[in-house]
Amino acid sequence: MTRRRTRTALIAASAATALLLTACGGSDSGGGSDDIPGVDETTDEPAAPEDDVDEEPVDEGREGRPEIDLGSDYENIYEDEFTGDPVVDEILLDNQGFQDAVAEAIVSYDNERPSLRYYIADQALYNTLDLLDNVYQTGHTSAGSARYFNRSVTLREEGIATISFCRDFSRIYTTDFETGETVEEAEADSAPSRYVARMQQNDEGVWQTVEYELFREDAECQ
Repeated sequence: MTRRRTRTALIAASAATALLLTACGGSDSGGGSDDIPGVDETTDEPAAPEDDVDEEPVDEGREGRPEIDLGSDYENIYEDEFTGDPVVDEILLDNQGFQDAVAEAIVSYDNERPSLRYYIADQALYNTLDLLDNVYQTGHTSAGSARYFNRSVTLREEGIATISFCRDFSRIYTTDFETGETVEEAEADSAPSRYVARMQQNDEGVWQTVEYELFREDAECQ
């Protein structure tokens, strides 16, 4: 299990449902189709993890990966994400970077953090910035922890992949950004949501998220 911690928050519990993937403008389909333009329906599951696979791959050969400061009051927990396949694991690592980059921008109320544009591009970036503006206007953020599980990568063609995963936000509670006071308690009975994202490798080798969708209370996440 890999853990990343954030500082004072992530976002109000209601907004947190959509935070880490609806930012790109994907629809809240409520269990509808997960089609993404340019992606077919064929899926090839990655190889099952082996017992001797390290928990997290060593990030060698890439210069300039930005540090992400997620502080101590919020935690992203990623479960069972690494497979031993170097390409798949790099995609999973960069998708994890995407989640943390958006969280960092929210907990810091700063949309100029270098990680944001390192891991996000194209329509996903435009809509993420719109979402961040809306978050900043509320004056609210969150604390607690979010859990990511059932992560699955499909390689489509050279430099293009899709990823599907579930997000459990039932331990996130809303706080006031300035005072840190609790505004709304966590919704312990909130069902996990499923996310589907399209990722594209740029010239520097980074698998950037370029678009994605949210499906609330999806059966695959129960």
